[in-house]
Amino acid sequence: MDGVNQQHHMDDQVNNMNVNSCARFKLETDETSHCYRRHFFGREHHDFFANDPIVGPLVLSVRTEVISSCDHFRIILRTRKGTIHEIVSATALADRPSASRMAKLLCEEITTEQFSPVAFPGGSELIVQYDEHVLTNTYKFGVIYQKGGQTTEEQLFGNPHGSPAFDEFLSMIGDSVQLNGFQKYRGGLDTAHNQTGHQSVFSEFKNREIMFHVSTMLPYTIGDAQQLQRKRHIGNDIVAIIFQEANTPFAPDMIASNFLHAYVVVQPIDALTDRVRYRVSVAARDDVPFFGPTLPTPSIFKRGQDFRNFLLTKLINAENAAYKSSKFAKLAERTRSSLLDGLHATLRERAEFYATPLLESTSSGGESAATTSSSSNSYGGGILSSVKKAFIGRSRSVSQEASHVPHRAATINVTSRPKKSISSTSSSTSARTHSPIRDEEVVKPYRKEWEISSQESPDNEHDSDTGMESMSSTEMSGQTRASSCTFCVDDFHVAANHQSSDAKRLETLCVDVTRLQNEKHDLLRQNVSCKTDIKKLKDRQSVLSEELERANDEISRLRRMLKKPSNSDMAPVHQHFERSYSDVSV
Repeated sequence: MDGVNQQHHMDDQVNNMNVNSCARFKLETDETSHCYRRHFFGREHHDFFANDPIVGPLVLSVRTEVISSCDHFRIILRTRKGTIHEIVSATALADRPSASRMAKLLCEEITTEQFSPVAFPGGSELIVQYDEHVLTNTYKFGVIYQKGGQTTEEQLFGNPHGSPAFDEFLSMIGDSVQLNGFQKYRGGLDTAHNQTGHQSVFSEFKNREIMFHVSTMLPYTIGDAQQLQRKRHIGNDIVAIIFQEANTPFAPDMIASNFLHAYVVVQPIDALTDRVRYRVSVAARDDVPFFGPTLPTPSIFKRGQDFRNFLLTKLINAENAAYKSSKFAKLAERTRSSLLDGLHATLRERAEFYATPLLESTSSGGESAATTSSSSNSYGGGILSSVKKAFIGRSRSVSQEASHVPHRAATINVTSRPKKSISSTSSSTSARTHSPIRDEEVVKPYRKEWEISSQESPDNEHDSDTGMESMSSTEMSGQTRASSCTFCVDDFHVAANHQSSDAKRLETLCVDVTRLQNEKHDLLRQNVSCKTDIKKLKDRQSVLSEELERANDEISRLRRMLKKPSNSDMAPVHQHFERSYSDVSV
């Protein structure tokens, strides 16, 4: 347990200290869960998903950055085992980077080569929701009142009331609230029927809501030695505060719980006076990693806002660190696997839904080369490239068709043929046309108009030319009259000009977009370079801070060696803590 071997004669030094240097306390959260929103969401990037036969569902996010004048890839890979975030140099991927190669750089177990792009609206929202599922803004902590000489669980939970010093401490860490009708985070307490007490302590800290399960405020059952109404709430918390009324030993194994992983022991000094201070010590299980902020030397705090900030930060960081222990890590892995399976299934369903209309539009093109190019680039080209190719192919076919129309429809020769030849000629014309299906649909109104005009005129009863096929005058024996038709030719010219201008405009826009993207990449590269330098400076600052702490510890040790310890005012040192709990100096 950290903080128990403090010399009591140093209390006078605490009164003159600047509030134990508790000016800034940092909340420790999973930085990987923030990466997608910070570096990808709302910016140009690429998302992919795949299903590996060994690793399982995969979701990959990639964006290009420039660091120190060199191209890099910022990559996030999500697997059932966790989320990996790395920045990889472009040279590691040679000249042809691909989604599969990027994924294999972060996880060598991946074998699949088939990665599908997330090229539909709402994909980024689904991914950021998955990444941030581990983040929470609500916490619940237990607060146990321990009288002098109490060393068993039954005694700790059996205190019907607290003390004025305990109430003074509770008023500092939060506000007393009425549970009946309480609208904010209730932490599992009953806010309708007062079955878990009438009052509790609630606090808001750095946009987070905290509900305290205070042992003396939970229902007290006469005749129940275990006080199950109290233990079922505090025993299910992960972190608890032990408020010691007097100098009494506390061991974490006093309370039997599968969830409690960390304890913050608080002992008042000169309670209910203007010089009230609190001695703090921390204990946690062996598999709970280090968490901050670090306890000062001595670990004695003045009552005030700075001590409240330190204590609440310590409690939140303790719970976040406890989630990384072996017990909670297994639960988190099962939850993560289930959510990743659901994310992968949703991405696949939406990709299939949005890809169906695109495949129908591109597969109807008249040119086989355009169709082959569209299908081969379905994974890497994206929707914009496919639509562009389909549109250009359509424009080319319409332009080619329009170029032949003046020769085909310049003259319409009327002969004395039967009426039934109209349908046969029309069918043969449609069979020989080279325009796509949608182009034929555009031409159909003009075809109907030609057929109606030829049927209404008695002189044109035997006309078989609909304007869709060329016919020379030498092929028509017995021509009696020729009439010119320029209406169809003009309409085709107008349609062809519109299609060509649209294609040119689209190509111009694509060039502008490419230029803007390059400029954006240059700015992002400069930004990343600056951030990298800042990170290096912060790392250097962290190393220097650790060296300074070690130097301070050495100075304190030397001072203790020079000074003769005074045992008259020193509290007895507790010696019987369980070895199964590690001391966390945070």
